[in-house]
Amino acid sequence: MFDLSPLPKMFDIRRLFFLFGLMVCVGWTVSCASSQPKKTSESTPVPGQPDERISLNINEAVYFEFEKSDTVWTGSLTLYTLNENDEKVIKNKYVSANDSTWNDFDAFVDFLDIYEIPPQHQIEGWAPNSGQLPRRVYSFEVFNGDSTRSFSYQDPMQGIRNYWQAQNVLLFSTFVQNDLHWQEVSLN
Repeated sequence: MFDLSPLPKMFDIRRLFFLFGLMVCVGWTVSCASSQPKKTSESTPVPGQPDERISLNINEAVYFEFEKSDTVWTGSLTLYTLNENDEKVIKNKYVSANDSTWNDFDAFVDFLDIYEIPPQHQIEGWAPNSGQLPRRVYSFEVFNGDSTRSFSYQDPMQGIRNYWQAQNVLLFSTFVQNDLHWQEVSLN
């Protein structure tokens, strides 16, 4: 066969196995350390970041922002309009009233399963109809403390009896518009 004796000492088979094993161990250690989720300490929350957040905009004209810090939900509502140059400008701005209408907001969010609602196309096999503009578009962005995701519903009234998800989108929208109390903020 072959005589391996003329090869330099560094090609000794034992050294190669040792180096290979060492590289595998280092690679495994690095991959395990980087793939584990990073835990944030409960005692040191990220400054300025809420525990949970829900953003809802309706037709790019009505924007709701809800944030939960500790156990308290607060909200803001911004209404937009077009000026004479067809530019989008703020018409009115509101903040959540400090009253009892907000007491059950957390339970309402949990009951409607807002964080778990899938996008409309996943439940209905829905595809946009380019021949007709939707009457209403509800766009959500939700942050549950761990991750952020977005989903939207266009004209959910059409299939509301068939899908609990569409019912929950409309119920949430109706609740935040009609049942929560808001205080107007001066724009000056």
